[in-house]
Amino acid sequence: MPHIWIETSANIAAQPEVRALKDCVYQAALATGLFPLGGIRLRFQVIDDYIIGDGHPDNSFVHVVLRIGVGRDAETKRKSAEAVFQKLCGLLAPLQQRRPLAVAFELQEMHPELNFKFNNLHEHIKRRQESN
Repeated sequence: MPHIWIETSANIAAQPEVRALKDCVYQAALATGLFPLGGIRLRFQVIDDYIIGDGHPDNSFVHVVLRIGVGRDAETKRKSAEAVFQKLCGLLAPLQQRRPLAVAFELQEMHPELNFKFNNLHEHIKRRQESN
C-alpha cells in the first residue's frame, strides 16, 4: 500500500503543475516512510466529461485518493495525509493563483477482512535493487 488515484479536469492537463503532479504525489508518499516501494500503485487520469461548481469552463479540479492498509494509528495516518496534502498544495498553488481550482485529497483505509492481494512485486524490486 498505498494505492493512489489522481483525477484532474482536462482543462488543466497541459499545465506544468499538473504534468508534475504524478511524480510529486508519488515522491510525497515515499517520503512518509510508511509505504514499501513495492506497495505503491499510482493511477493518473484526465477527466474529459465533468461539471464543476457553476459550470464555468475555467473551473478546474484535482482529486486525490490515497488508500492504505489497516493497522496504523490515527496520528500516523493524519501526519502522513497532511504531508502528502501539503506537497500537493505546494505544487498546485501557482496554478490556483492563475485560475479557479478545487483541490481535494482523502486518505482512506481499506477494510481489513475484505482486502485481498496477489503480489510478487516486492521480490522483484528487491532483486533489482540487489543487482545494482
